[in-house]
Amino acid sequence: MRKLLLLAPALLLAAACNRTDTSTDSVSATATVSPPPAATVAALPAAPTTAMSTGLSDAPAPGEHTTFDAKAFAGEFADENFTLRLAADGTYTLSTPAADSAPGTWTLEPDARHIRLDPESKSEDDRVYELVSDDELRAAKGTQVLRRAGTAH
Repeated sequence: MRKLLLLAPALLLAAACNRTDTSTDSVSATATVSPPPAATVAALPAAPTTAMSTGLSDAPAPGEHTTFDAKAFAGEFADENFTLRLAADGTYTLSTPAADSAPGTWTLEPDARHIRLDPESKSEDDRVYELVSDDELRAAKGTQVLRRAGTAH
């Protein structure tokens, strides 16, 4: 009986969609269908309100939702062992004298005081640097300090 009550509205809608104009017919047929009790109507699950995850970081892109100017900040930072080239489009390359350059992406952390380097090679760990100034980055873990190329050390 319950299934019949749930199917009745669907059948009524299907019949209404195929209905032809009967205004010229001399016989008029009417059907009365009472709605099923509220307890038998199943609620549909709510549609998700958030976008599906694409595997990207939740951190804003460089300059997103802040006054941070990624284009102005982009450039080359280095110390005696590393050279970091930050591009305004959120990509970077990290070079060392002993190894080939390693590419990846960089993002501004939600606190807007740190940047995160996310290497393309997932065997490498992310690196986080504090934005000490426009010309200096300090490793969040450790003592490494990278300075903008062309500035006094």
